[in-house]
Amino acid sequence: MNKNYIYIVLLCLPWFYACEKQITVDVPTTSPKLVVDGWFSAEPGENGQERTHMVRLTMSLPYFSSDKFPVVDKAIVELKDDKGNTYNLKFDIPMEWDANQNKEVPNPQKGRYILKKNLEVGISYKLCIALEDETKYESEPQMVIPYNQTPRIFSEYKEADDVSYDDDGYYIGFEPKFEKDQDYYFLWQLYRQDQTGDEDLTYSYAYSGYLFGSNAYTSVDESQTYFDEATHLGESYFIKQYVVSKEIYDYMRLAEEQRDNEGTQFSPPPAPLRSNIKRIGGSNLDDDALGLFVVSSVQKTEIITIKESN
Repeated sequence: MNKNYIYIVLLCLPWFYACEKQITVDVPTTSPKLVVDGWFSAEPGENGQERTHMVRLTMSLPYFSSDKFPVVDKAIVELKDDKGNTYNLKFDIPMEWDANQNKEVPNPQKGRYILKKNLEVGISYKLCIALEDETKYESEPQMVIPYNQTPRIFSEYKEADDVSYDDDGYYIGFEPKFEKDQDYYFLWQLYRQDQTGDEDLTYSYAYSGYLFGSNAYTSVDESQTYFDEATHLGESYFIKQYVVSKEIYDYMRLAEEQRDNEGTQFSPPPAPLRSNIKRIGGSNLDDDALGLFVVSSVQKTEIITIKESN
């Protein structure tokens, strides 16, 4: 009986394979679109120098393309303020170390437009772009929002749990200080500071993603918030607090939510991200660029070194 059953199953296998149907997903294609990536903050440059701001311009590619994004290197890019001033950005190709050639070489794929300038608090700025084919784009004006409060930074030892902390260790926390005269929108990011071989020189880099908050959404004047990255003894850290417009805040929150969307049956449907870079003379939202241009004020906390006594 068992042999007959196995024989029947073997006879049915070709029939199952013959019923296989290949499904082709129809992914809509569109013409290449301009992609803008720029963030200008009012943080001054180091040692009294002007701050270097950068804007990356590329063109989009089809969804399944494996090519590198084409870099836009022949555009006219300007920053304009509400006092009538215009500042020209220049295209620049950075140098990078090539281990094969044992020297620094230019990397055109990372070309960007740069401007050396310290932004003024209380002044509004917009980005203007003219492509080689004379298509023009313009960002919505954004003010460098004045803000005088800096968060209180601290560290605390936490044991690992299944909710907030993956590892035992010291975690950086902060207490934001909300002003009540109007609604403000914040992004907080943790930075680590290291020393080079020369003890007088230091460099810093982002150690976390962004945390979001606004006095428009909470009635708590000062509440403690922690970054979820464990730190290490002897290392130095600080926090940057960015004050942005509500439109930038909403865009970045939505972008973070969609990035973390696992696509399960319980996940919310994706929502369109609308750029603040508008095509001049465009007939609808699809004519606008992709990406984002941000202008923000920034406040920096004191630097703390992680110690067991903290």
